[in-house]
Amino acid sequence: MSAIPTQAPMPTPMPYLVDGPSYTPSQASGTGTAQVFKLSSNESAVGPSPRVLQTIRDAAATQHLYPDPDGARLAHAIAARHGLDPTRIITAPGSDAIINWIIQGWASNGDEVVYSAHGFQSYRIRTSSRGAVPVAAPEKALRADVPALLAAVTPRTRILFIANPNNPTGTYLDSDELAVLRARLRSDILMVVDEAYFEYVDAPDYASALALVRDDSPNVIVTRTFSKFFGLAGLRAGWAYVPSNCVGPLGKLRGPFAVSNVALAAAIEALTDAPHMALASSHNRHWRDWLLGQLREQGFEVTASVGNFALFRVPGGAQAAMALHTRLAQRGYMTRLADQNALADWIRVTVGHEEAMRGLVRALYEVSAV
Repeated sequence: MSAIPTQAPMPTPMPYLVDGPSYTPSQASGTGTAQVFKLSSNESAVGPSPRVLQTIRDAAATQHLYPDPDGARLAHAIAARHGLDPTRIITAPGSDAIINWIIQGWASNGDEVVYSAHGFQSYRIRTSSRGAVPVAAPEKALRADVPALLAAVTPRTRILFIANPNNPTGTYLDSDELAVLRARLRSDILMVVDEAYFEYVDAPDYASALALVRDDSPNVIVTRTFSKFFGLAGLRAGWAYVPSNCVGPLGKLRGPFAVSNVALAAAIEALTDAPHMALASSHNRHWRDWLLGQLREQGFEVTASVGNFALFRVPGGAQAAMALHTRLAQRGYMTRLADQNALADWIRVTVGHEEAMRGLVRALYEVSAV
């Protein structure tokens, strides 16, 4: 009998999966503190409504059944709320899944995917994991810049992502800027507008890009999520509005039964609970503006965030930001370093409930005095 080779060949993943970047989850626990305030993942401060919680409990009895294969009931509920064509709504387990499917379906090895330099890190990571090339377009004052985005386009460009408003900066393009970007972008490039934080925005010059999704000029997709404003991050539900020519390919990439029974039921109920939506909006507006004011008062540079988070710059550079992040964690306040978004000396903080906000500001005063 021949000897077994000591170095037997084995299946190997693609090199770009081995060497490419990975998503770094936010820290979820403190350093031995009795109480922890998780302000690192932009989760809802008010959570799901009592009505939604009851729907979740009721839906638990159906877990022996497969869910709706393509989420049609949710698609119709979304369409009714926003005045859309339900046949062009793609449901998914979170909008990040749709981002991944788009990159899988429209970009290949060596193709380029353009995004704003400090945009949502998933664009860069998912692109690299496909073997495509992420291309970061410079920003102006931590705000996406339409001329720079267009200048980053080359013959190899297949997709352009724009988060509006953007995470982690909280800044946005107004409706006129979005229209210019759409009009000047080459027609064979897919423009994906990620509106994960749409429901939090109250700026008068902001508008959704849903009106740009048209069959007569079919290269715009808009993505949304139920994870943030609707408080369903743990259930994973999202959707996209797409041109008709994208429905079939995205449906194949999604496959059947992608969104669970519980998530579908909870998302449908959340869309009808107007009082809870008003609560989520008013709470966020009040405490976001309060937090931004407190950060400015302490001398931090902040962005004009319209999301459910604040981003502030730490004097002293990346090491100082890390040190402040650590000291806050030791006091039970979990924040998010923005280093994976090419902002190594900035920290993002989610808008939380009143106790968390007031405690965080006190903690900032305390660690600054050390």
